[in-house]
Amino acid sequence: MKAIKNMIKTALLFVLPLAGVAQRPPEMQTPEVQMPKTTVMANKQMFFETLNNKNTYALPIDRASVIGSYALGVSQQKTVHIMFPSEIKEVDVGNRYVMVQVTEAFNNVLRVKANADEKFSETNVTVICRDGSLYSFLTSYEDNPEVVNISIGNNAQSDAAVSKALGINFTKQRVLDGSNENFTEIESMAQTALDKKPYIHNVGAYTMRVTALVQGIYTQGDNLYYVIKVDNRSEIDYTMAFAKFFVLDISEAKRVAVQEEELPIKYQLPTERTIAGGTEKTFTFVVPVRAISDSKQVDMEIYEADGARHLRFTIDRKLLQKAKKL
Repeated sequence: MKAIKNMIKTALLFVLPLAGVAQRPPEMQTPEVQMPKTTVMANKQMFFETLNNKNTYALPIDRASVIGSYALGVSQQKTVHIMFPSEIKEVDVGNRYVMVQVTEAFNNVLRVKANADEKFSETNVTVICRDGSLYSFLTSYEDNPEVVNISIGNNAQSDAAVSKALGINFTKQRVLDGSNENFTEIESMAQTALDKKPYIHNVGAYTMRVTALVQGIYTQGDNLYYVIKVDNRSEIDYTMAFAKFFVLDISEAKRVAVQEEELPIKYQLPTERTIAGGTEKTFTFVVPVRAISDSKQVDMEIYEADGARHLRFTIDRKLLQKAKKL
C-alpha cells in the first residue's frame, strides 16, 4: 500500500502545477543566463522577453553603452534653438508633430518647434554632427517652454557628472563618416597636441580685447591638428558659435581671394566653447590635410555667438610647412 502511495505522489509531480502558479511548457522556459558582475543591464525586461522568444543569442545592452537623452519641451508659439559644438550633418524626428530646421547662416544651430497645437505622445529627435557626436532629445509638447535657447557644448561638464552617477555613457565612441577613421585615436592625438609647448607666435587676430593665436600645427595620418589659444581680456564672456577653416585661391595679380573651399572640422577639443571674461582657453581643431600650393592659403574664422567679436586670420603656406609630426 505504501509503495502505491509513493507511485501516485511521483506521478503527481509531473502532472499538477504548483499551487497558484501556471507552469510554462519546457520550450517556453527562460534560459538560464549568468551575467558578469560588471554588466548592468539597461534593458532587462526587453532582454528576457527576447530570450523567451527563443532568441538564445541575444545580448543585453549594458548601461555603460547608453547615450543619455535630454528632455525637451516644444510648442507652436515658441521656437527652441539648440547650438551644437560641430556642424549638423543629419537630423531624425520620431513623428510628424515636431518640426526641425538647420539654420542657413549657422550650420551648427537647430530650430525645433511643435507642428501641433495640442499635446502629443513623447517622441525623440536625434542629431548627428560632423565631429561624429550623437545627441538625443526626448521631446514633448509644453504649453509655454521655459528653456528656448540651449548651448549643448556648455552642458559637457554636467553631462559627464550625471552620466557617471547613472552609470551610463562611459565610452567616447563616435559616429564614423565612412572614412574608417578611428575617432578614439583622433581624440588622443588632439589631447597630445593640446599638451605640447607652443612653438608658433604672433599669428592670429585681435578684436575688442579678444585674441586668437596659433600655438602650433601638427600632423598625424591624414589630419592636421591646429592648436589655437583664445584670450578674452574683456569682462564679457566669449562663446564661440563656430569655427571654420578655408582654403583660398589667391589672385596673383591683386593678391586677393578669388575662391574658397571650406575644410570640415572633424573634431574639437575641448567641446566647451565659452571663455569667461578675463580668462583664456586653448583648443585643438582637427581638419583634413590639403595640399597647399603657392597660389593658396588657409584662413581660420571664429564667430561669436550672439555677438560681433568675430575673428579671422591667415595661416600661410610657409607656416603650414612648419607643422610637426605628433
